[in-house]
Parts: sequence; C-alpha cells; structure tokens
Amino acid sequence: MNKQQAILMLLLLLPLLFVLYLLGPFLLMPFIDSSWYYSEEVDIGPFDYNSVLTKAEKAGYEVEGSWPWPENFSGFEPGDVPELRKSFGSDALVQDIRLNYNENSELIIFICENRTEAGIGTCIAVSNFSHSDPDSPLQLSEFPDDSWMLEKLELLFGPDEKASEKYLDTLKKAAQNQTWDAEIQVNESPNFPAVYAYFLENSDNSSYGPSSGIYTYSTRGSGMEEVFIKDGNRMGSVRCFVPEAEVVNYDKENKYIGNRYIVELDASGKVRLEIIMHPGSSGESIPEEKYRAFFREMFKEMGLSPEAVDSFEFFHSSSRVW
Repeated sequence: MNKQQAILMLLLLLPLLFVLYLLGPFLLMPFIDSSWYYSEEVDIGPFDYNSVLTKAEKAGYEVEGSWPWPENFSGFEPGDVPELRKSFGSDALVQDIRLNYNENSELIIFICENRTEAGIGTCIAVSNFSHSDPDSPLQLSEFPDDSWMLEKLELLFGPDEKASEKYLDTLKKAAQNQTWDAEIQVNESPNFPAVYAYFLENSDNSSYGPSSGIYTYSTRGSGMEEVFIKDGNRMGSVRCFVPEAEVVNYDKENKYIGNRYIVELDASGKVRLEIIMHPGSSGESIPEEKYRAFFREMFKEMGLSPEAVDSFEFFHSSSRVW
C-alpha cells in the first residue's frame, strides 16, 4: 500500500468512526439497558437476622453486607433491653451513649479505636460545646458538677464509689494534657441495660431518627438514634448501628444471562425487593405471579414468611443499566 492509498483509506474511515462515536451508545443501548422491578421498603416484623443470612448462604445465594459482624466494628452489645431490640432488631449494636448535663456539656461513652490488651477499650469523654478554642485544654470549670459526674459514672459502671472517683480524677488530669475535650480509656464495658432503664424512667418522651454520626469503619448498615427529652431539654441519647445485607439469587444457572432477584434487609425487620433483568431486556417484562413465586421461594429458603411477599407493591422501569 502506497502513501496515497493510505491517505485515501484514512479519509474514508474518519467519517465512519465519527458516526460510530456519535451513534454507538444508542446502537448498544438495547444490549446494555435492562428492565428493572423494585419495591418500596416494608417492615415485615422481627426475624433472626444472622439465622436468615446463614440459611441464605446455605441455599446458595450471594450474601453481601454486615454479616458476620466485622471485627473492626465499634459497638457495645445492648444486653437484655427488649425496647431497644423491638425498635432496632436483635442484632443492633450500641455505638455510643450520651448523657447531657446541660445544653453545652455532655458525658460520652464509646468503644475506643485503639483497643487495650484486654480487648475492651471503653472510652469516657467529657465535652463542652461552649469551649471555643479547639487547640486549648478543657478547663475544669467547663466540667459538669462533680456530684452529677459521680452519679452518672456509678450508673454506667456500677456502684463502686471509689472507682467512679478514680475515673473522674483521671478525666480531670487528662484534660490538662489534651485539647478540645477530656478523654480516658477504661477496661470495662458500661451497664447499658441500667442506662437505658434510667432514660426510660426519667425522661418525658423519646424520638427516633437517622443518626448524624459519621462511621469510619467499612461495613454496611444504617445508624439510628434515640433521643430522650426531659422538661423540653435533651437529657441523653443512644446511637445504634443496624446491620444491613443484600441477598441475590438468579433465575438461571448462568448469572450473566439470568435475571437478578435481590432481597435487601436490615436487622430491624425492614425489607426491600428488586429485580434487575438480563442485559438487553429493555421493554421486556415478567408475569407478576412468576416473580412473586420466585421471591416466595427465596423467603422460604431464608426462613422468612413466604406470605410476606404479598405485602410488597412492585414498580417497573426499563431505564436500569446493568
């Protein structure tokens, strides 16, 4: 091929490449775009989260999410607190406990990022929102009253007065060498049932909502917070982490050409269903009884009530990309 022929061929190819560049996405869309079924979230009632996911895995389904608990998750086992488990499920963990002294100052309990040799590593911290300089130590005048602190430390860690006095003294000493707030680490977990009972007994009411906390660990789940109110003021709060998972099954042995049936669930009993059809299925549909029967079988294999599938309303779209 001489130089003139090469130039001529290039001139002929350039317009063709330009047309393919412009129309390529539209030509490929029927092969990429997938039909999509989805439902809104439904609370199907309490279930054993870990048991459901164990059965899903044994059935050969794909399971992704917070199961089993990642070792780096920072949370306390709530213990025997039926009210909390009813709201957040049997597998929720407590992220932190906050006791408010006034609108500015609070006592916070959480698991430290750096564990001790004993493996517990509970952090006790005092903060004051009116402390204006983040680079300066917290002043003792910004601490809650000693009597209030000792009372709350005994509530958290037991009625050992000497231990509470030791914790308070250590907090005050730590404040001199730290900035923004005062924080110490102890080798025992808080008595969460006692704290929660205190909140229930002394508050006028409480409210639930999504947690505003930022999670630094990599795990799937949602944060929920219960805030307790006394005489119109915040007296404390509990933040919990509710694990979530996604269970996937296919209606064909070859998952690359099959439809994906997805069950998204969390430990509190909330479930959402989804179907992503095979690539190139834009405009196609599945008979309702067929996909409901498929989900019923999944629920049965997972130990969930198959009848619960009837409570979901499905929506159909052809705009989902695989």
